[in-house]
Amino acid sequence: MRIAVDVLGGDHAPYEILKGVGEALLGGAFMPSELLLVGPEEVITAQLTEMGCTEIPPIRHTEVFIAGHEKPVVGLRSKPDASISLCVQAVRGGEADGLIAFGNTGATVAAATMGLGMLPGIRRPGIAVTILGLGGRFVLLDAGANPTPKPEHLFQYSLMGAAYARDLLGHENPRIGLLNIGGEASKGSDVLKSCHSALGNSSLNFVGNVEGNHLFSGEAEVFVADGFVGNMVLKVVEGFAEYLVTAASRSESGDGVKSTLRHLLGAADFSEVGGATLLGVNGVVLIGHGRSHANAVLPALEAVRKDIEVGVNRHIIESLAAHQSEAPSVK
Repeated sequence: MRIAVDVLGGDHAPYEILKGVGEALLGGAFMPSELLLVGPEEVITAQLTEMGCTEIPPIRHTEVFIAGHEKPVVGLRSKPDASISLCVQAVRGGEADGLIAFGNTGATVAAATMGLGMLPGIRRPGIAVTILGLGGRFVLLDAGANPTPKPEHLFQYSLMGAAYARDLLGHENPRIGLLNIGGEASKGSDVLKSCHSALGNSSLNFVGNVEGNHLFSGEAEVFVADGFVGNMVLKVVEGFAEYLVTAASRSESGDGVKSTLRHLLGAADFSEVGGATLLGVNGVVLIGHGRSHANAVLPALEAVRKDIEVGVNRHIIESLAAHQSEAPSVK
């Protein structure tokens, strides 16, 4: 097994990404042969050597990357040697079994979709994030890949999320909830109503519409939304968590309260889970937060390794085959 690492992606690249890689190597969590580092060879070698790494992982040299402000497709076309493109090429060519990237999310989604293609039968990719609630960790998707999905896309997100929750979170028969403005089947857009009908008539473990205020109550293990709503929910959760932790640190009992909040809101701290998984593409892709520091690298690597080992993509294909006849058709 080998994981490609985009060394140039993220607000604090390459130093923080390489620091995280070095810590993973020095701590024994990963062997050099299990990584493929994509970035400037001289910088990579110098920093890891300075950290005390006696063996450097294989390197695919590039000094080109897609900046956060660049339009993804335009950037990818004008920069064929961009680090994220080379990571995707490594996976497609069999040099790596998965990749992690902390840079431009849109560029990662576009590069993976165009470079790896979709899993057989899957129409659109979806970004899956895990969040901590009263029932343990649950999955929210889509968190930003597809802001205007069709009913079939949401249906496929449901089965992909269920496969992910079973394989990586240990939920034997994940309950699926459709994020909506009300619990009644008649609520929401035509897309949501069509998806609700299809899910309700399927053999998936669908519990119906779930409102945003019930997201953390343990009513489901998989929450499905379009990419616009899902991304907004994720950003609100992250921002509110940061607000609570900051406010707690200013209180008289700051350290204790802050520690408790960090535990309860751990899923909102992206360094704890490494990043979000791009489901639906024909490969294992983890998208880290652009603001990630070194402590997010090891969790990201471990998440990709587990994904590869349990075979989430294989189970998604199997689930799609079993439920394809129940899905609403794309019009």
